[in-house]
Amino acid sequence: MPPTVAVLTMTRGNHDHLLAQVDGLSVGTEPPDVHVVISMGDRDLTRGRLPLGTDRWQTIVKPVQTDRRALPYAAARNLAASLATEAGADVLVFLDAAVIPGPHTLERYAQALADREDLGIPEGPAVWRSPVLRLPPPQNRAVGYPLRKLDELSRRAAGAPALAPGEVRVEERPHLFSPASFAMSAADFAATGGFCTDYAGPGLEAADFAQVVADAGGSMVWVGGAEAYRQPVEPLTGEQEARYARRHAETWRERWGAEPDHPWLTRLEGEGLIRRDTAGRIAAPPRR
Repeated sequence: MPPTVAVLTMTRGNHDHLLAQVDGLSVGTEPPDVHVVISMGDRDLTRGRLPLGTDRWQTIVKPVQTDRRALPYAAARNLAASLATEAGADVLVFLDAAVIPGPHTLERYAQALADREDLGIPEGPAVWRSPVLRLPPPQNRAVGYPLRKLDELSRRAAGAPALAPGEVRVEERPHLFSPASFAMSAADFAATGGFCTDYAGPGLEAADFAQVVADAGGSMVWVGGAEAYRQPVEPLTGEQEARYARRHAETWRERWGAEPDHPWLTRLEGEGLIRRDTAGRIAAPPRR
């Protein structure tokens, strides 16, 4: 019996991105059984004003409690996983709202999970990852992207391996985990306890989850042929990133008893947006 596959999306605004994702799901070799969409303070989404419904799969739209100061990505992912599991999902595929799945993304994920033992992936929670290629802005926003040509339009992000379809590779740098596109069995996700909801906004919540997986003896595994595509998004301001960095670093210190060491923080420090004090703690730069 084939597994029940759920796609989990967390979003606020950027409705064109979400609708493009749904279009991508509709032309995939294997559509999902369930699409769970979590609204992070998006009233239009919660009130059903977007044409997300289809008779090809079940669509579940639910809100998560949201603070205007920071979007609760961690809590939203956990809620989505809970709802999908309640709906009978065996395979959870997490996609950022700006990500369009490739034609084989769900198929490759489901196959990798089914072949885990044959692929030699050790016991422990496994996080299956797809390379996420970057798309330019669409030439015509009203028309969107030509879904059959996404691979031609996109470029591969640094650090994402180029693998043959069906080929897998264990990631030796799990702390660089990005949650833009990944899959887990419902059982493995439950075993991790999910994302730490003490983090609000984007930042170290993904690295924290990777640390939890590693401590549980788990693996992060790239899946060839599962490529997905990221649409351009408005970047955070330096002030926003610095604010999240300071908050996330404090949460990390409370959870792990050490200062976080992550390329994101290194970049912000190099840009003068944060600094480390004499104890190595993340702090705001001195006022000029």
